[in-house]
Amino acid sequence: MADTGIFYGTGAAEGVPSPFCDCPMCNYAREHGGKDVRKRSCFRLGRNIMIDMGPDIFTQALQYGSMCDIEHVLITHTHDDHFDFTALGLMSMATHLRTTPVHFYFSEEGYRFIELLRDSEIAFGGTLRGMEKKGIYAFHKLKYFETYSIGEYEVTPIRGNHGGNMAKERSANYVLKAKDGTKMLYGMDTGLYEEETLDFMKNQNLDIWISECTFGNLKLQEEWNTHLCADTFLELLDTFEKNKTIRQDTKIYLSHINQCHTAPHEKLQGIMTDAKPEYQIVVAYDGLEIPISRDGK
Repeated sequence: MADTGIFYGTGAAEGVPSPFCDCPMCNYAREHGGKDVRKRSCFRLGRNIMIDMGPDIFTQALQYGSMCDIEHVLITHTHDDHFDFTALGLMSMATHLRTTPVHFYFSEEGYRFIELLRDSEIAFGGTLRGMEKKGIYAFHKLKYFETYSIGEYEVTPIRGNHGGNMAKERSANYVLKAKDGTKMLYGMDTGLYEEETLDFMKNQNLDIWISECTFGNLKLQEEWNTHLCADTFLELLDTFEKNKTIRQDTKIYLSHINQCHTAPHEKLQGIMTDAKPEYQIVVAYDGLEIPISRDGK
């Protein structure tokens, strides 16, 4: 039986509606609710893998399911909306502590953030190392373009075009291959990929592609090249099509959507459907469940 993926959050750093914003998009989300309310980006893959763990995990677990079974957390980068280190404290405060650690995975530069936390009073009064020794969690560094066995998946981090809290950090997007051969790309956060990554992704023949579309229908200036909008996502789609990274029956989902544009959920969905009717592009929303399988069942 195929795994199920659940979008625990489909928003960007601000969330939608942003608490301190009274723009038209935020006010629309407050008034209409539903698919236009977006918690910070987070994705659950099957029973025991999470991709990112941000500041909304209390509400996300309440709405979509306990995280007690999570064994592996793939971190795309160390910005707070993707890795909120206070979640580590929540794990240590559980009444029934785990008998096996939760494994967190970072890029090599992202891992430096953990090294700083280990020696910082900011992280639980400097007790992070002690909690590691108790086996509550474990931290690992991954190299771009190398493949690792994590849970039931083969996982390959690829280099994104987006920074993190560390000076030289670049995001890790993840190619995940299931035991039945289903192949998925999870692409938060990134702008247009650099040539090294595009070359690696040639002929990948993805079954599922989850991409960011942070700025919706906003026309991004050239210097805003570390996120995607509708136009640059469609540009990347054309490149993926040419490079045989995707097929016309690849299931495509858009996530990590902020409020800095003028396209509520249904409008953004219409933009994508009109632009590429031959593709199955779905604007994701919080709580959306998807099958992780080649045939979509």
